[in-house]
Amino acid sequence: MLRLLSWPILCAMLLALTSCSNFDQEFTVQSANSTVEVYTDGTAFVSEFFDIAVKRAENYGGVYVDIPQRFTDASGGVHWRDFQLAAARRGGLDEYFSIENNVPGYSIYIGMEHCKSCSADLPKVPTKIQIAYWLGRLVRQEGNREVLFLPAYMGRVHGQGAKKTLTLKLPPGGTLRPSQQDRAAAYDVTRSAPNELLVSIPAGKGDRVLPDIEIEYPAGTFVIVTSGKRIQWWLSDHFLPFISILGPLIVALVAILKFRPSWLVPAPLITVDTKITQNISPALAAYLFRNWKADAAKAAFLASVCQLAVKRMLRISSLDEDAEASNLITKQERKKGKPGRSRWYALPAPTRLVFGQIEGERPAGDRRRVKNARPDVRDELHRTVTEEYQKIRGKDRWSLAAAVSILALGIVVASFSGLLIFSTAICGILLVLLIVVTMFRHPERFPVAAGTSEQFSQAAFLFVGLPAIVIAALSYIGTTEVISEQRPYLMAILLHIVGIIAIVAMLRMPTPKQRQIRNNILDLNRYFRGEINGPAMSVECYEHYLPFAVALDVEQRWTERFNLWREREKMDAYAPDWLIAS
Repeated sequence: MLRLLSWPILCAMLLALTSCSNFDQEFTVQSANSTVEVYTDGTAFVSEFFDIAVKRAENYGGVYVDIPQRFTDASGGVHWRDFQLAAARRGGLDEYFSIENNVPGYSIYIGMEHCKSCSADLPKVPTKIQIAYWLGRLVRQEGNREVLFLPAYMGRVHGQGAKKTLTLKLPPGGTLRPSQQDRAAAYDVTRSAPNELLVSIPAGKGDRVLPDIEIEYPAGTFVIVTSGKRIQWWLSDHFLPFISILGPLIVALVAILKFRPSWLVPAPLITVDTKITQNISPALAAYLFRNWKADAAKAAFLASVCQLAVKRMLRISSLDEDAEASNLITKQERKKGKPGRSRWYALPAPTRLVFGQIEGERPAGDRRRVKNARPDVRDELHRTVTEEYQKIRGKDRWSLAAAVSILALGIVVASFSGLLIFSTAICGILLVLLIVVTMFRHPERFPVAAGTSEQFSQAAFLFVGLPAIVIAALSYIGTTEVISEQRPYLMAILLHIVGIIAIVAMLRMPTPKQRQIRNNILDLNRYFRGEINGPAMSVECYEHYLPFAVALDVEQRWTERFNLWREREKMDAYAPDWLIAS
């Protein structure tokens, strides 16, 4: 069906020279002529000529020709038509061209350059622009009849009411269907040859609505469409909408996996996982138990000191912050080949850090005050524990892959919908906002430059570069029109951007393994209090879990359980060699 509508000009339509040019001030379309040759396989070869009058000597050096590919059939279904460019010429000679995507189809720029600062202005003489291309998928089935529907040609040319002529070269046997509208008032259709129709559109208003033309053929006139071809057509019809919703679907899937609904969460433990304390430091247990609050630093430090003691790296006078340490394992013993080396490097990094800080304190006799080392190591201990926690987290490859996939999908949607630069402008504004917010919330990430040149570069970036990016982006967004067909895809692109931000935010959430470790720490606290079962009590068990009891602030309760066990077992007094006798 040939649809001569005012907005979906489903053939060539000269729009503008660029988004910032004024076509009406620089060019005038005097006439337009098209020839469409339809073949029995349902495809067509189109050749179009535009007679352009150049008004100004300085111009953008080229014109845009739109080739819309989307069309709506009689039932309201939206379809995508195949397109392949054959030639782009000016004055009969091949001309430089570039192809851009948009929602209706393609925009083909014919001309040497894209800016007024270039010297490739079109001469101020009558100019003839030619474009040739192949079209496919022009036949639909209606019962036992086949209907040839052609894209709309020359309904209007960039708002110009120039005279237009369309020549249709058709397979034999076709019958022109009567129009529902008064065709005579809009244009003339005559049969110039047995298999040729001539459509004459007189000069008139550029926004006029022209009636449809359909040509009916007996069944079997055109090549039978195979099932594979129908599937290919269906995929092309739904490609852009599909990838538009695929990004938000990926975000939803990632969110489901991150938040882990009840049917994905492991059942609560009724006993302690004995492996948990072999894989993490007591300092990390202190931070996890207190949700990374500032008061966790003291418990993490004392728990590390306790672990050093029970591992025989030093001796301490007590388990509180007033303790004194002595008999520290020497650097000579920690060297390669020494007996203490394996025990030393079996310790977690936070514990070795605390030992190094205590070792650096000036001793009084053979003893060092433990609490003197705690203020100096607080920040470094927090950083080391954070690194340990990140190692447990591992690389969240699924989330990173999802973010990259959504970014790629967003770029494809923006490219095919003609909103790539528009979307880039939006992302530029968001990036500037992110930089500004980060500077206020985390000024330590933006250290002040030391040299004069570096300070000048920073000032230029902050007070010139960032505002320039925002102004340029807002200027482009404010001066670029988003047509009605692009708006759903603009919303889809915005959802892709929100999805990427959401996934990046979810990257900071604990992984299932990290949540499992924290749950085990909570279960360990219940074990210390005697609420759930766990490893059988022994001297080795008591000493192994004592640093974690200190980390969870239940050292006294754990020691009481140990003493009760000793009484039941009628053991002698407990005097560990890591505790300095009073």
